[in-house]
Parts: sequence; C-alpha cells; structure tokens
Amino acid sequence: MTFFPHFSQHQVTIALSVYIGLILNSPVLIRNCAGGWLQTSSALLSALALFSLCYLLVRFFSLFGQTGYKFFSSFTLLVSAAASYYMTFFNVVIGYGAIVSTLTFDTDLNSEAVGYTFFLWLVLTGLAPCVWLWFTKLTNTTYSNMGIKSIAKSCLPILGALVAFNVSIKTIIAITEDHARKNNQYTASTGGIIAHSYLPTNWIASLSIYLHQLGKESTSNQKLYDPSKHFTYQATPALDDLFVVFVIGETTRWDHMGLFGYERSTTPLLAQEPNLIAMRGTSCDTATKLSLRCMFVRENGTEDDAQRTLKERNVFAVLRKLGFTSELFAMQSEAWFYSSLDANRYEIREVVAAEYAYSKHPIDDMLLVAQMERSISKHLQGKHLIILHTKGSHHLYSQRHTRDFANFTPECMDIDDSCTKQQLINSFDNSVLYVDYMLKNVFDKLRNKNALVFYVPDHGESIEENQHFHATPKEMAPPEQFRVPFIVWASDKFIAQPQHQVLFSNLKKREENNFNPHHEQIFDSLLGCMGYSSPDGGINTQNNWCGDNPKSMAFDNHSSGLSQR
Repeated sequence: MTFFPHFSQHQVTIALSVYIGLILNSPVLIRNCAGGWLQTSSALLSALALFSLCYLLVRFFSLFGQTGYKFFSSFTLLVSAAASYYMTFFNVVIGYGAIVSTLTFDTDLNSEAVGYTFFLWLVLTGLAPCVWLWFTKLTNTTYSNMGIKSIAKSCLPILGALVAFNVSIKTIIAITEDHARKNNQYTASTGGIIAHSYLPTNWIASLSIYLHQLGKESTSNQKLYDPSKHFTYQATPALDDLFVVFVIGETTRWDHMGLFGYERSTTPLLAQEPNLIAMRGTSCDTATKLSLRCMFVRENGTEDDAQRTLKERNVFAVLRKLGFTSELFAMQSEAWFYSSLDANRYEIREVVAAEYAYSKHPIDDMLLVAQMERSISKHLQGKHLIILHTKGSHHLYSQRHTRDFANFTPECMDIDDSCTKQQLINSFDNSVLYVDYMLKNVFDKLRNKNALVFYVPDHGESIEENQHFHATPKEMAPPEQFRVPFIVWASDKFIAQPQHQVLFSNLKKREENNFNPHHEQIFDSLLGCMGYSSPDGGINTQNNWCGDNPKSMAFDNHSSGLSQR
C-alpha cells in the first residue's frame, strides 16, 4: 500500500520510542518542568532516560520475529495510550492500586472510570499508531544475512541507549539526593519514583507486581492457617458503617512521649484528645520485617525462629473475609507484607511519593493522611479498613518532620555527621512531635464518622552517642528496642453506641490499671474492640483488651522492656 511505505525496523523502533517515551509522556514531563531548576533538570534527564529505555524495550521485541515485534509493540502502545489518558487529564499515578482496580471483575466500578472520551483518546493515540505499525512493511528484521561488521554496527545504538539510560538515571539520583541532603529532606527511591511517574515503566512494574502477587497468593497464602475458615465471628449491627484506621508506626518509643510522663511535651495534641487510650506496650521483635510478621497474627501465629516464619493469616486478611473493604498506603516498601493483607488496593512509598515528587511538598507521613481522606470519600458507606504504614521516627530523625517542628535543638542533621546523644534525642523527639501532629490530622478526618483508630509502632530503637540502632536479636536486645506505645482513639459516634460504650470502658480500665499490651494481642483486640465476638474461640478473651476480663498477660521475656527510663 502506498499510504504505508516501507521502513526499516530500526526507523520504526526510533519512531515508537519517541512516541511512547516522549509524546505520550509529554503532559507529565511538562508539568514536572514547572518547578524549579531541580524539577526541570530531572524532567529533561527523565525524557532522555525514557527514550533510551523505550528504544531498548522495542529492540528487545525484535527477537520474537516480525509478527512478535508488531504484537508486543502494539500491546505496549495500547496500554500506554490508555494509561496516558488518566495521567494527562486526571494526573493519576499509575501504580499497583490502579492495575488492581482495572483488572477487577467489578464492571460497575470500571464503567464509572471509562467514558466516550476515553475511547476516543484510545482510538487516536493507541489504535491509530497500531494500524500504521501493522500495515507498514518492515525491512532488516533479521540478522541472518548480515555480516559481522553490519551486526556490530547495528548494536552500537543499543550500547548508546544503555549508556544514555544509565547516565541520565544516575545523574538524576545524584542531583536529587544532593539537594535533599543539603535541605535535610527525605526522598523516596528516586529510581522508583521515576518508574512510577512515566510510561511505560509505571504500568509494566505494577502489572509485574500484580502477576507476581497473584501467583504468590495461590501458593504461600493458601498454605497458611486461615482463622476465618475455622472459627465463627459474629458482628454487631454497629459495624455496618464503621471506619477502622490502623496506623503502623515506625521506631517511635513510648518513653519519649509526653502522654507517658516523658519530661518533654512531645505529644501536646494527643494529650487533649478525650476519647484516647494510651498504654505502654511491648513489641514482638526488634526489626520491621520481623515485627510485621508477628504483630498481626494470633498468638503463636509465627514460628519462634529467627525469621518469624508465618503459620497463619493476619487480622487484616480475616477482616476482608468478614466483609470489610480495605486499602493500604505506605511510606515504606514492604510489598511482601502488603500483599498478605488481601487488600482491595495498596500503594507503596514510590507510588505515593510520585504524585508529589516534582512539587515542593515534603515527602513525609502527612501524604498518607491525604490518601486516607481520598479512600474515605470513595467508601462513604463505611465497613472500610485503612492501613497507613508510616516512616515515623526512623533514622535520619530530622528528615521525618518539617522544619517548623524542630522544637528541640541542636539536631543531628546529616547521616554522616558526628552527633552527640543529645542531638540524636532532640531529633528523635521532634519526630515524635510530628507523629503527634499526623495522628491528630487522622482523627480530624474521622470525627463525624463511626470510627476507630489504632496506632502501634513496629519496634523501638536504642539511641547512644553517635549511634542509633535496632534489630538486635530479640534474645539479647536491650529493653528500649521493645518499647512501643499502643494508642486507641474512638470518635464520639463510636462511643455513643451502647455496645461500644462497654468495649471502650473495658479498654479504659486497662489503661487505668497500667496494663501492658503486646503485639501478640493485636489480632484479638482489634476484632474485639470493633465489636466482634467468637463463640467457638476465634478471639482469645485473655488477649482482648476490650473484653470484660481486664487481667493482663505476662510476657516474662520482654518484661524488662516496660521499665521507665
């Protein structure tokens, strides 16, 4: 056909690379250039990296022959064009959650996000280039008739693309980290942010995670003991419109919180909350990965080994089986844990940060509050669970809060600084102040709803002269690495219901009796405080903080961790 002239495969590859890498990404690239010099230079370097990556990807497709080349290129074109519609007009970050939502079998939800403008966009930006590609006759599609020199010459562009991609990415990382370091700001993985900000890496990475988790769920999770299949859980009618938010803290210690008698006023906002219960507690382990395994399953739900090998499914997965919708938003990237929650969707740190990466908004835990508010607005009917995995008081402490929260000075400002113990403590205490502020904002979004909020960090941390450390083997870890606060907040609407008044009253008695909760009790207490009961033993009454038996459990192996500083 004369309308579709002959092109070499290399020419088509360059055209596709420009189209997918630059043209479809142009609205996002232009938006990201609108900031200062850092944003502009990062966007320009990203453009070079995107072209290079697309070139390498499309060249890879040529290994599958001319038909395979056209098929995989067309698939990449169509999916990228579809994703670009939402990136262009709605500024959507394409992450795991977007892929899960797209691939859901809920046709009602999908139809609400797809209209005639989407199909028009897809025809013009995706289908039309695919038609051109399939009718174009390609030349030089194999190496069979080429000499060594010709093959070597054809490989030079591949080498150039590899070099350009690596140089541009490493330059972006270098200038971003240098800027963050000079301004004492936290930045998520720069490579991860770029991958989730642009086509086609955003949907390729998210689709890969989805397929990986799909396969994983069909194997590992199915082998775990599922309490929802072996026990009966009965709910009160008050659960039908309930919102539950579980905030997973990071490294924050109870002995640095004013709520527990610390000499500094590090929790002034929490201290003013009338519907708040605060207890000195003990973590099940001293490292994030280990604690996330043992803190949300039933007592003895993990092996007592160094890896905390899981034996049972966690309480969040059980709540999904009991009819709750759930979403998780994280400032960390523990995807193995997030996938075990059976959540409707989750967004890891890089996806959350990508939305704000090219703005002047700090990348900190307050971004999770905005995500939580959006989640609530999409599930106004209630019976909805939101998990927020924070960065909390993780070192470098001074990067966990904005400068207006630097109440205690001097701080330890750089990871390479030689810092005194007092500087480290000042920075740590300022991070606790920011936790206080973040939690207050969480409560504010829920005051007019039937809502319950839990806040529990994963572990504590030792702070010594020029040192900060945790993850000491639990058998020999010092007490402070187990010191974590257990905070429960309820809205007025929650407490106003008679059945909830009893539950909250039982919890209050434990606080007044200086009850010391443990991670191993969260499974039973979260269900119990929400209003669930189990006639056949699905909830251990001794572990239920809101039950009518206020007797504390004794954990002799960590009891030293509860002593005051």
